[in-house]
Amino acid sequence: MHKNIKKKLIIRLGFVWIGLSLILGTAVYFLEHKKIDFYIKNLAHEEVNKFVTTDALHLIDNPGNEKILNDIKKYFERSNFTIAKIQGKNKEQIIKLTKTEVYSLENILNKHKHDLLTSNDFQHDSIHSSGKMYVHVSAPLNNNGSLTGYFEGIFKVESGIMSDINSRILFSQIMVITIILIVTVVFYPIVIYLNKNLVKFSIDLSHANIGMLEVLGNAIAKRDSDTNIHNYRVTLYSIKLGESIGLNNDEMRELIKGAFLHDVGKIAISDTILLKSGKLTDPEFEIMKTHVTHGEEIINDYEWLKDAVNIVRYHHEKFNGSGYMQGLKEDDIPVTVRIFSISDVFDALTSKRPYKESLSLEKSLNILSDGRGTHFDPELLDCFMKIAQDLYSSFHDSGEKFLKKTLQDHLLTYFSYEFSL
Repeated sequence: MHKNIKKKLIIRLGFVWIGLSLILGTAVYFLEHKKIDFYIKNLAHEEVNKFVTTDALHLIDNPGNEKILNDIKKYFERSNFTIAKIQGKNKEQIIKLTKTEVYSLENILNKHKHDLLTSNDFQHDSIHSSGKMYVHVSAPLNNNGSLTGYFEGIFKVESGIMSDINSRILFSQIMVITIILIVTVVFYPIVIYLNKNLVKFSIDLSHANIGMLEVLGNAIAKRDSDTNIHNYRVTLYSIKLGESIGLNNDEMRELIKGAFLHDVGKIAISDTILLKSGKLTDPEFEIMKTHVTHGEEIINDYEWLKDAVNIVRYHHEKFNGSGYMQGLKEDDIPVTVRIFSISDVFDALTSKRPYKESLSLEKSLNILSDGRGTHFDPELLDCFMKIAQDLYSSFHDSGEKFLKKTLQDHLLTYFSYEFSL
């Protein structure tokens, strides 16, 4: 159960930083746009007020007055308006002035004008076209409080103002992202410091779980065979076979726990049956088979041991489906169970038990070969045959102290917490 707290914390804080940056960055973007919209509205309003003078009012009353018309045209050429219209009270057009950009903006004006002209208040609508920003405006023309007409136009925002706007938005977003990053970096050592006690507790808990695994497995093994060496050997055999076929860490942890606890249900079997030196009768064998069910019930009560349930439940299944309790066959039997079955039988054959003497390596391997495709997975058995000699030489005649130390080294590999605080 490798856990690198620092790495996980950095990854999670990284996700927090990215998430908050996206959320707050988007919020800042919209807030800035609201401020900018307010600023553009005021700017457009000022430009309309400059453009719409008393001349516009006089033009409505005197649409043929050339002097007023020329004054309005001159101001239009100097202004930032691309399109300007002065309309009478009944929306009849008095004058329409345009610049070269009118061709790309005329459709926009026609699309929006009906919406804007439904109100007698100043109206505006921002428009983006070809990388430029325009403001579509509409304003009533009043003379001494009386509505005399309307002004409508498209006002072009200067490129310098647009550059300032974009810079302001970008700067605000960078500031938000930077502040969140600084807070995240500052928060990291605080979390590490606050979690030191939790980390220590987790390490102690991990060691306690591993210790409990050994104690419980050894207690059952001693009751069954007067020694716990079987548990160490069969677990080491299983680990080596599992590593040789590339099991992942989760599968290796399942394999180790299950191998150590495979016979835990024998605690519910009476000594007269469990330690009987002769062959069991059919009724006795039926009782013996229930150790599988008892074992499953025992480990299901403890969360940390639940991933050992496959081996405890299925370790007497056979590859051809002739085993018990479920009669599973081939790939329906979990791979960890198929691995354990080979290791368990190999150790049983090469070990002395109350009811039998140990067999030689050669004879044991011959018996395993006889079970190829019936009791054992053929492919896994072939892998085991390649390493059996080395396993036998390394572990068969080794003492309990060596076996325990070797197994503990593997437990550190697969169950340690990589905190390194």
